[in-house]
Amino acid sequence: MTVDQLTVLSSIQIYQADPKIMKPDGFGTGCIVNYLGQTFLLSVSHVTNNDGLTTFLETNLPPENNTVPLKPIGGFIWYDIFHIPESISTAEFKDIITEGERIDFTFSKLTERFELKQPAMNFGSFEVEEGDKVTLDLSYATTPDKNQTYSFYGKIRPEYNGIFLKMTPTLKNGLKFHKTKGLFHMFLAPQIIKDKEDYRGCSGAPILDSEGRIVALACQLLTNTKVIYGISIQECMKLIKLAIDTNQV
Repeated sequence: MTVDQLTVLSSIQIYQADPKIMKPDGFGTGCIVNYLGQTFLLSVSHVTNNDGLTTFLETNLPPENNTVPLKPIGGFIWYDIFHIPESISTAEFKDIITEGERIDFTFSKLTERFELKQPAMNFGSFEVEEGDKVTLDLSYATTPDKNQTYSFYGKIRPEYNGIFLKMTPTLKNGLKFHKTKGLFHMFLAPQIIKDKEDYRGCSGAPILDSEGRIVALACQLLTNTKVIYGISIQECMKLIKLAIDTNQV
């Protein structure tokens, strides 16, 4: 398996929809990982945290009644960042809690097995055969460096034709590591990013290095630059471990 194939196989399309209507209007990506003997779905919070909507995974199983089979996922955990001075009043503390900055990362422990299929795809320079989606092992997670190239995959530009939803698969590869800033790694795309719609739908996708190791989750970009942000997988692992150690999962 090549890294490009692994990038596609490890990325899972995420939808958000009103379960009463089942017409997705929120789009993103995620991945399933094994970590500390447990299995988790990872993504970013701005993909999964829309009030009133349910998060679903695209299964790519045979359609039923002209609908795309989707797997509902709940139990997401996320964290906020608070900056607490040494001396603070109760009123000031309440204000800080209200104004907390949400970390753009979320995860859910998966306690049941279910099928997620990968349809056959032809990217021209390589093909992906029909099969099962791939689970990543976080024991192989690493930090980025400038000697590697990086890639991620997602689906962009959602378009409805009646009840049918069409999205365009996109593989972003050839990225180079630029620097780390706080919780985020910054990568440089091969070309200047002119249209954010060329990336919208990829948020939460695992960013893999040229040896197939996960380093980050795609989360943001800056138009008219080459800059793409990914939240560090090492920071994500710390938060998952915190949830395990405090019996939140």
